[in-house]
Amino acid sequence: MKRTLLSLAIASLSSITHADEIEKIVVIAPMQTPITLTTDAKAVRQPLPAQDGADLLSSIAGFSLIKKGGASADPVFRGMAGSRIAIIANNGQTLGGCGSRMDPPTAYITPQSYDTLKVIKGPQTVLYGPGNSAATVVFERENERLAKSEIIGFTNAVLSSQGRHSINSDIKAGNEHGYARIAANYSDADDYEDGNGTEVHSAYERWNIDTEFAYTPTDDAFYSITYGVSDGEVAYADRMMDGSLFDRENIGLNIKLSSFSSLIEELKFNAYYNYVDHIMDNHSLRPFVANMMMKAPTSSNPDRKTYGANLTLTSEINTQHTFVYGVDYQANEHRNRVSRDQINNPVETMPRQIDAEFRQLGVFAEFEYQLSRSSQWVSGLRIDDWQSEDHRTMLNAMMSMKPNPTALQTRDDTLLSGFSRYQAQTENSSYFVGFGVTERFPDYWEVVGGSRGSETSISAFNVDTEKTMQLDAGLIKQFTDVNFNFSVFYNQIDDYLLIDNMFKKMNMMSKVTRNIDAETFGFEGEVMWQASKALQLTGSINYVKGNNLTDNLALAQQPPLQLRIASNYQLSDKWQLGGLLRLVRHQHRVAIGQGNIAGQDIAATAGFGTLSLNTNYQYSDAIQLSAGVDNVLDKTYAEHLSRSGAAVSGFDQIDRVNEPGRTLWANLNWRF
Repeated sequence: MKRTLLSLAIASLSSITHADEIEKIVVIAPMQTPITLTTDAKAVRQPLPAQDGADLLSSIAGFSLIKKGGASADPVFRGMAGSRIAIIANNGQTLGGCGSRMDPPTAYITPQSYDTLKVIKGPQTVLYGPGNSAATVVFERENERLAKSEIIGFTNAVLSSQGRHSINSDIKAGNEHGYARIAANYSDADDYEDGNGTEVHSAYERWNIDTEFAYTPTDDAFYSITYGVSDGEVAYADRMMDGSLFDRENIGLNIKLSSFSSLIEELKFNAYYNYVDHIMDNHSLRPFVANMMMKAPTSSNPDRKTYGANLTLTSEINTQHTFVYGVDYQANEHRNRVSRDQINNPVETMPRQIDAEFRQLGVFAEFEYQLSRSSQWVSGLRIDDWQSEDHRTMLNAMMSMKPNPTALQTRDDTLLSGFSRYQAQTENSSYFVGFGVTERFPDYWEVVGGSRGSETSISAFNVDTEKTMQLDAGLIKQFTDVNFNFSVFYNQIDDYLLIDNMFKKMNMMSKVTRNIDAETFGFEGEVMWQASKALQLTGSINYVKGNNLTDNLALAQQPPLQLRIASNYQLSDKWQLGGLLRLVRHQHRVAIGQGNIAGQDIAATAGFGTLSLNTNYQYSDAIQLSAGVDNVLDKTYAEHLSRSGAAVSGFDQIDRVNEPGRTLWANLNWRF
């Protein structure tokens, strides 16, 4: 039984499901083209079904996670993290507020409230905003017009032996004139234990409610308004503070008009407003223990407003030429307030102080030329005008407060990005070769957050922009019983923005943002073999190597070689058995103290292997029951990119944030 995840998503949302179309547990997310992956965001996965956006991405070859506890991990693709990966959800961006990356954008995403996840590798699109030098990740909801009066729904529930519980629901009701949709989630988890039985400070609780009201007067017109809220709290094992507030509010407007005019085949307009209010403290989720740095209960309360809009037009000049073009805008404002004595001077009573503003206006265009019935030349270009303002008057430098040399300064940059690729298809294969260039403006964490300076100043506000040039190639080949998929890349980065926490300045170790020259190269591969009518075997491998050419060192925060082998055996028309063997090589190429905004290299790490098993029962066309055991051998291990452990009162000191030990879980999916 051969099925792509895209066809699975379509079939699962259909009101009719044939008996031989049983939903499988996803252990490796396969690609549909050599450069773009589209997968069902609601599908059950092993390891334990995803609880946030980063968890979902970890099932895709090439992605790794920087772990700091049970939730809110930072995704890494091909060794690149932070704003090098564009995260788009509901046609807009939610930018985190925490200067220490407690709340990356994926922390505010509940995967089951979306229909599809799309990943575009490398700088091979200009349609989704600037700076996406590593990849573009898009969480999407279906906006097709309903054919009749109906209710379409999805409910998911998860239980696990490590104290995790979650319930998700996504319901759409309406008719051909429009619909209302509500997606809600509640999840929590206890502190988990690693393979040694050591408890890790990692508990969390989160919830979200997202609504959409759509008007669909014709097949060619779609109008919708969205509104969503969420909150939560997360304990972290890698730092002296936890996240006790993750308040999010989102408002969006979406318009899609097809056959708009004789010149414009399609018009899309999206506008959004996102607000996050975040609190990190040392007393809400752990016993307060005074130390030299924090003598009283301390709270930090950053917030961030992000708003923007995008207008995209599509013109089919003729059967050979398609032109997609438009304009986008984004502005965001970051503020903060800190209480060093939460008991006598609560942070909630203090005024907020703005520390930075960013504004971006871009124009973009992609052109596709149909060379033949089976080949195309695709090229894109975008120009972005950036402006940022530094509102900080004082900086914490060398254990004292000093005047900010870039206070009230404004910097302006005009940046270019573009790509060009050749792609071709035959009856059983698809391949491409592409070259992309991206100029990336420094993000908040690189120039403001983290109290970092530059090599020559206590302020990093004026570090150079980052320039990426990347060559990509990929091939998908289908045989009778075997599907083969392989992608390779080479990446040269001038003025790479390196976070260096051990830079020697004025005979002292300082935390700085530096510009260096770097290179990375690597590959992702996958083979799917239908060994028999009942047995399917899948293997994936991904590798990246990075070099810091300026310092003649390894480029920090690069994941090791990883191999995953999965099996799926069809016992009957309702029962399946499956397994996942994950093998990770040691990583000895490290640069201690260097890295990115999400983490720095700690030490070399040993390799490890884990085994997971699952079973799946298709009770009916609508109901799927599944269960699994992750880390069957109860191995004690940590990912290479995981953060170092911090001293947390009541918990054993750990060197790294280890992964959970043996975990049993059960899952219910109901689609109707």
